[in-house]
Amino acid sequence: MRCFTVASNIDFYVTSQYTLFGIPRCGSGTSILGIPMEDTVSFRPGTRFAPGVIRTWSQYFEFTPTEDLGIDPLSKACDLGDISLLQGMVEKNLERINSVVSEAISKWGRVVSIGGEHTLSLGVAKAVRESQGSYGIYVHIDAHLDSREEWPVGQKLSHATFVRHIVNEVGPQAIAFVGFRSYDKDEVNFVRGLENSLLLPTRDIKLMSEHELRLLIRGLIDSYSGPIHLSIDVDVLDPSIMPGVGNPEGFGLNYGELLRVVKAVLDYGGSRVRAVDIVEYSPPNDPGLASLPMIIKLILDVLNYLKII
Repeated sequence: MRCFTVASNIDFYVTSQYTLFGIPRCGSGTSILGIPMEDTVSFRPGTRFAPGVIRTWSQYFEFTPTEDLGIDPLSKACDLGDISLLQGMVEKNLERINSVVSEAISKWGRVVSIGGEHTLSLGVAKAVRESQGSYGIYVHIDAHLDSREEWPVGQKLSHATFVRHIVNEVGPQAIAFVGFRSYDKDEVNFVRGLENSLLLPTRDIKLMSEHELRLLIRGLIDSYSGPIHLSIDVDVLDPSIMPGVGNPEGFGLNYGELLRVVKAVLDYGGSRVRAVDIVEYSPPNDPGLASLPMIIKLILDVLNYLKII
């Protein structure tokens, strides 16, 4: 591997043998950044391998999104490579993510981050606020609320607590929890007590029509100003179609249900969407890489629905 230097903080990027889908190294377009963070995983490790595996295998898939909008989604994107991180040093890694993503958003307008454990979204949230001067709406699509006081017991900052840090340290104007179905009493009480929050558990999404869902998401987005940060933990999907995660939970969304949510956020968020995180894919826990085609499709669909800025 060799260093790929773009600007001061982006000295932390390193290239790999392949770029995602064979797209160019970053010059223009929506920047894609690998963040192989895995410092606080409490069950099945392996998320740090996701960016490399996704890049390598993306070369062998058709680059076709779910919905044909008449635009090649890859024409809107470029690949920055991966951030070089310090294994096990969560605070330092979050500082590095913050500085690199902040500079990348300032230069390219937005960043699509491929993780890596979900804790990285705290660094991205701080980068959105730093680069844009404000932090509007955080959309948390996840089987879990990730809002515990500590997890494991005695650990204040982890993949199961970072949303509480986003609330306390970054201060979004509004926050939406979408697709959750597993939580403890402490964290559900915490999120219910938040002002300007929207809670959409898995069961509600399955019962709602697409029209109802889009109206609800549009109402949230139209009620607040400022940049939007969309964070997608792929364990929101049912493990029957997404086994390759560290913390699987039954009764998850199917891909069509997830895509309805993602499309609505990107449609109504438009140019305000400054960061999208796709996290928690774990190749070592994915038998025969069965989850990989859906990860590839999700990345393509996100790029397809993102508005050009």
